[in-house]
Amino acid sequence: MQNQLIGATRERVDFSRIRTSIPIPNLIEVQKKSYERFLQMDLLPEERDDTGLQSVFKSVFPIHDFRGLSELAFVEYSIGNWECKCGNLKGLNHLRSTCKNCGSQIKTDPFHPGDVLCHKCGTFNRNIVTFCNRCGDPVGLQLKYDVPECEDRTMTYSAPLKVTIRLTVYDKDPETGTKSVRDIKEQEVFFGEIPLMTENGTFIINGTERVIVSQLHRSPGVFFERVAAQGYFLGKIIPYRGSWVEFEYDNKNLLYVRIDRKRKFYGTVFLRALGLKTDSVILKAFYSVVDISIREKHLFWKVSPALLGMKLSYAINNAKGDTVVTQGKKITNSVLREVLKQGITEVEVASNDLAGAFAAADVVDMETGEVLIEANQELSEVAMGRLMDAGINLVQVFFPERDEAGTVVSITLRKDPVK
Repeated sequence: MQNQLIGATRERVDFSRIRTSIPIPNLIEVQKKSYERFLQMDLLPEERDDTGLQSVFKSVFPIHDFRGLSELAFVEYSIGNWECKCGNLKGLNHLRSTCKNCGSQIKTDPFHPGDVLCHKCGTFNRNIVTFCNRCGDPVGLQLKYDVPECEDRTMTYSAPLKVTIRLTVYDKDPETGTKSVRDIKEQEVFFGEIPLMTENGTFIINGTERVIVSQLHRSPGVFFERVAAQGYFLGKIIPYRGSWVEFEYDNKNLLYVRIDRKRKFYGTVFLRALGLKTDSVILKAFYSVVDISIREKHLFWKVSPALLGMKLSYAINNAKGDTVVTQGKKITNSVLREVLKQGITEVEVASNDLAGAFAAADVVDMETGEVLIEANQELSEVAMGRLMDAGINLVQVFFPERDEAGTVVSITLRKDPVK
């Protein structure tokens, strides 16, 4: 026997023998509830949870200036104009009443005839709604254009977003550094129009009905890959929110950076923008620096793990004059431990032991102010002779060929025109 089901638009005939008792669920309820939780537009500022748009504003604010004398703080936001038709009653507070049990505010519904539940204590209260004594209507969301009008006028179905921001200006004591409040100003700022979702779970954008489609996002983190065709390695920093940063270096060992996949530039320029302003600071951030002392035209290497793998031109003797390491013996971990055990803090080296060394900082003649060797300059025997003749007693060096960081940063610095 056929069953007739009256649908929303047409009569539906059911020929099944077993009648279904499960109604079709609201398939767009998830989308509508999700957007409602994101906006929280029908809640007072103190009632909102730290989620959605509220969480976004709290994560961005407060904003400080670079001197620390001004601060922009987020106070609250409102979406749409909540008022009666004549505008006499304004604000969501007219849709609130007080719980008779716990005294907290409860949300009333002018279109719900029954009692309302207090979510704090679970008590049912009378649904007391305030009506305007002029127009007789309760407070509601008043929009300039409804959905059909937006479709006819090719406009966006939206509501104004207004944010209350507090500006605090401080005075700073130059001696103690203590800050005191000079002025506080709080103002509501129009942030723009935010689209609203229709009852069908869609949006009206410029008169056209559109829907939101789920999109795949790359997980935030650091990723590395090898591009075999071009012969270089690529590293990506993908943040949770913000610009992508890509690091790459080619077969010439030059480091480049791309921001949001735009034109590449030298990686050392990016490091300077992060606060590593000089060549010396960049080199010391990536390489292991060794202190070389110069006394009476003799070179002395401060004992450190940088000695591992080297074969020194001179024997290493302890304080008593006994030989701990013979000339030309390779420095291993066990040899280095024995040297430290003997209390030896520095060993004598020859100029050829510094082959492949580069200056980690500028070496300046303190008497004349002349820069004898610039940072990232190779220390040849001629350069070492100039240092000895000038009476320099300490020079900081690094070995890019032997260091874990490799030669990439050093070579890129030499190509970088920014100094």
